[in-house]
Amino acid sequence: MKLSLQYQGKKFYIYAIDINGSCPAVEFLEQLKQNNSASHRSLTSVYTFHADYGPIWNERKSRAIEGRQNLLEFKSTQGDRLLYFYLGGSRTVLTHGFHKGATAKVEYDKAETMRNQYLKEVANGK
Repeated sequence: MKLSLQYQGKKFYIYAIDINGSCPAVEFLEQLKQNNSASHRSLTSVYTFHADYGPIWNERKSRAIEGRQNLLEFKSTQGDRLLYFYLGGSRTVLTHGFHKGATAKVEYDKAETMRNQYLKEVANGK
């Protein structure tokens, strides 16, 4: 796993987890761009605002996932979600996205697994 820079803001750098050349967050956003351009614009606007101005405190746009350490989500007004976590050095890392109505617990578990695997690989020098 590695990180792929998606956006460089004034406060944060936005990265996406890259798993063997595949970025689930980027693929989700591309799918939205094709199928729901309003949701794509909404999520892109939220994460670029975050990158330029810092953490978003409006829970209708971004919120911490209750009971999950360092796992948060950007939210579109259409209900789509883009999960992320923070790394040191002003880095925000996108894991993947999902549509409202999906089983959130499963998606949160998936994001935690991706985050933990990335952190483990970094700790082991991979």
